[in-house]
Amino acid sequence: MAKRTLGSSPTRRTTRPFQRLSRTLGKRVYELRIARGWTQRSAAAHIGIGPAVVRRLETGLANPSLAVLVSVARAFRVPLTRLLGP
Repeated sequence: MAKRTLGSSPTRRTTRPFQRLSRTLGKRVYELRIARGWTQRSAAAHIGIGPAVVRRLETGLANPSLAVLVSVARAFRVPLTRLLGP
């Protein structure tokens, strides 16, 4: 059995793109929320999630399901690609 060295984990190599995506999503959610004058609590009510989830989305700490992403896009009336794309 081959011995793994520190930092050779496949998970570690693949998390960077997801971290970037999470930061992009968080920034877009924050910008859209502020543009509408919503608090995190009111955004949560519009989206149908808890305020803590909005905080985690905006800080890039959440790993939202596709259903949550679709709910966020619908609440802000933007295409899903605007939340995730460049």
